Amino acid sequence: MSAAISPLQALGFLLASYAVLGNDALQTLGPFLAANRGRVPKGWQALFLGAVLVAVLLLGWVRGGGDPAWGRLACFALPERFAWPDLIPPLAVLLLTQAGAPVSTSFLVLTAFQGSNLPALLIHSLAGYGVAFLVGSLAYGGAALVRRSVGVGADREAPAATATPPATSLWLTLQWLATGWLWSQWLIQDLANLYIYLPRHLDGPAMAGSLAVLVVGLCLVVGQNGGAIQGVLASKSVTQDPRATTLISSLYGLILFGLARWSPMPLSTTWVFLGLLGGRELALTWAGRDPKAMGLVQTLVPDLLKAGLGLGVSVAVALAVPLLKGSS
Repeated sequence: MSAAISPLQALGFLLASYAVLGNDALQTLGPFLAANRGRVPKGWQALFLGAVLVAVLLLGWVRGGGDPAWGRLACFALPERFAWPDLIPPLAVLLLTQAGAPVSTSFLVLTAFQGSNLPALLIHSLAGYGVAFLVGSLAYGGAALVRRSVGVGADREAPAATATPPATSLWLTLQWLATGWLWSQWLIQDLANLYIYLPRHLDGPAMAGSLAVLVVGLCLVVGQNGGAIQGVLASKSVTQDPRATTLISSLYGLILFGLARWSPMPLSTTWVFLGLLGGRELALTWAGRDPKAMGLVQTLVPDLLKAGLGLGVSVAVALAVPLLKGSS
């Protein structure tokens, strides 16, 4: 039996759900939405993603004895009382999302509740960025070497960004499977950012209510094609090609799977995603896809600056929320 949920907790969960889903559409749903736009009805996309969401949540809830966050809130105690400053983190995420900034919701939401975990969260996230950058560089660089060794030119390595991507049923099926895998691993990592507002153990009605909120929020994200944050993904090479998005989703899901087993501490999946795309862009630039040496810098620096802005806001919010709660 879960503890009573106050109206302020419910409102915080509502705001966090929409904010986190809307911002992190950049990572997990962005490639999927970009590649399926105009090909598959949005209703089918929402049904598929919603089914994965419900399955992962219910599995975590059953395995955790009522804890749907897969044990990732073990280091974050439920506050003794909730006050209006606790709503600042998801509101900040919403504002930064509308500005197109890939802010880390883990930093913004989790550290506001327990700032002492910021160093561990930061170290874990930086390690995730490094691992993802290395994996992206090696995977795409290795693919380029193989293609060169069999005589495939750089111009034929993949279609140009303006070319029509292949829409074969095989590649679309593989892309959907890869997205389902990635979506499940992201949910295991980032559910903590939502359920930190709720009791650590939920009963059936509370669990059903939270599921309904998340499914509705997911439908809104799909209906908006990812929202403003989708612009970051659109600037990358060949993101509408099902072949490219299948590999991105598979690698990203594999990285999150490994990081989840390395440590139960939550991390910034946004930073992991930016690391993977950064390594990919480095490999494609090295392979001759970008004729300008500054192309890589122009691609990576804006993303890192936006991520840095999000981190600065997160630290400010983490410091301000306890002070505001103390004076309220």
